[in-house]
Amino acid sequence: MSLGGEVKVAKSYKRAGKAAPQFLEDDPSTGYLPGRRWPVVRYGLISLAIAAVLVFAIELIVRGDFAGTVSFFLQPFKPGWTTIVVFALLLIGLDAVLGRSHQSLVIVAPLTLSLAFVGHQKSHYLGDPLYPTDFLYARQIFALLPLLVRERPMTALAMVVGIVAGLSLLVYGWRLWRRKVPALSRKGRLARLTLAVPLLAFFVSIMDYATFSWTRDRLQIIPIMWDQKENYASNGFALAFALNVPMAHVSAPPGYSDKAIAAIGRTDVTASVPAEKPDIIIVMSESFWDPTKLPGVSITPDPIPNVRALRSGSMFSPEFGGMTANIEFEALTGFSNAFLPAGSIPYQQYVRTPTPSLATFLKSQGYRARAIHPGTNWFWNRGAVYADFGFNDFKSEETLPPMQKRGPLASDAAMTDEIIGEADA
Repeated sequence: MSLGGEVKVAKSYKRAGKAAPQFLEDDPSTGYLPGRRWPVVRYGLISLAIAAVLVFAIELIVRGDFAGTVSFFLQPFKPGWTTIVVFALLLIGLDAVLGRSHQSLVIVAPLTLSLAFVGHQKSHYLGDPLYPTDFLYARQIFALLPLLVRERPMTALAMVVGIVAGLSLLVYGWRLWRRKVPALSRKGRLARLTLAVPLLAFFVSIMDYATFSWTRDRLQIIPIMWDQKENYASNGFALAFALNVPMAHVSAPPGYSDKAIAAIGRTDVTASVPAEKPDIIIVMSESFWDPTKLPGVSITPDPIPNVRALRSGSMFSPEFGGMTANIEFEALTGFSNAFLPAGSIPYQQYVRTPTPSLATFLKSQGYRARAIHPGTNWFWNRGAVYADFGFNDFKSEETLPPMQKRGPLASDAAMTDEIIGEADA
């Protein structure tokens, strides 16, 4: 108040200017609860943190080595951090589809961790990584489950209990998340898709191992398709698995055509059989081997004296611990799996039309080609493949008479009697 009785009110004005952006959680574009600041930044950081933990867990399970897993992420020439960013984008994109923040973790985590566990088990027992093409014979794996139940009932029971408990927990977590976490607005979902989809699409476009990519090279993703163990060790389980997806399809090389093949000169090589045609029996027994070949082991008496007396040589199997169909493919056709992508199963991927084989050659010489297998005819797609190979008939579990068992499967003695019976018929 002044002496003249005039009242003056002093007003304080802040410098005019644009207010700092306040991304509050009641912003309809985010779908978050009100009261907290910077939800977009926080959401991105949380997604990255979740992706980092998940990718680390995947690598730890596959490698089974904590120090090796840490080293994978610390080495600058390994694409560990690239994998984390890709997983974060995948989680963000799925959040937009599902309509809840971080709900994608309920799907991605169980799926990828399960794949990592299966990959570790395959590598441990078979010495080979998990390939996308391995899922082509999932039906065969399920067909073998009764054997597991019979031989290891407690293990089978534990697996069933674990699967049921895990699925129940996932369903409960899914429903709880849907109730407790607010739905994302249309604007928020669109923003997430706008970020994730183009970047993921670009990433997919540079993953063709057959072409050079400057971006992929800068991201330290180096396809090592000729050495799959090193490929998985160097690029990590997720990226190496993704690099192998295109390998499920084999493209014809440039210039390939029926006309080009017909123009190739052929040497005058002929094959024939004696005038008095003998019976030719090929027995493929995947469990048969010579234990005396083990270094430092001597066995008395000789476990295979007759075979040793009659054999004319030895062979090296291209597979170990399974994959019988690939050995059959090489033995019956003369083709090598070395020219196919790692993990290929020709019986299920490539044999779709009549294919030259030992059966077709012997039929051209007046033989009748027969195939016998005590398993089901769909196992390894044998029913269709043997027809394409030119076999006259194929006897399987469905058409064979009841056979004596040794354990859960047909005995070698019963199978031998069946083969002799076919030869004498």
